[in-house]
Amino acid sequence: MIAIFNSLPVKAGCEDEVVERFSGSRGNVQGFPGFVSMEVLKSEGEVLVITRWESREAFDGWVGSEEFKKAHSRGGAAELMSGRPKMSTFEVALERGPDGR
Repeated sequence: MIAIFNSLPVKAGCEDEVVERFSGSRGNVQGFPGFVSMEVLKSEGEVLVITRWESREAFDGWVGSEEFKKAHSRGGAAELMSGRPKMSTFEVALERGPDGR
């Protein structure tokens, strides 16, 4: 499994609007093969989007898909940003749930 961290630098006061754009994504990524989960976190001046995928190939399939193009085609996002997004990829080396497993 891999985790993709996408750090979005946003203008002060625009964090909630960026989060709202993810909540209204109409399920484009949720039904994609290999998708596991998504979390959207916010702090002052930044929104962090974490997605988990079964494999790098599944994520690459998403990025090359028509669904990805649709999800990223909504205009107006640039006016909310204060810089360029930064993406990092990690292999999930250990995962632990509430029961200790």
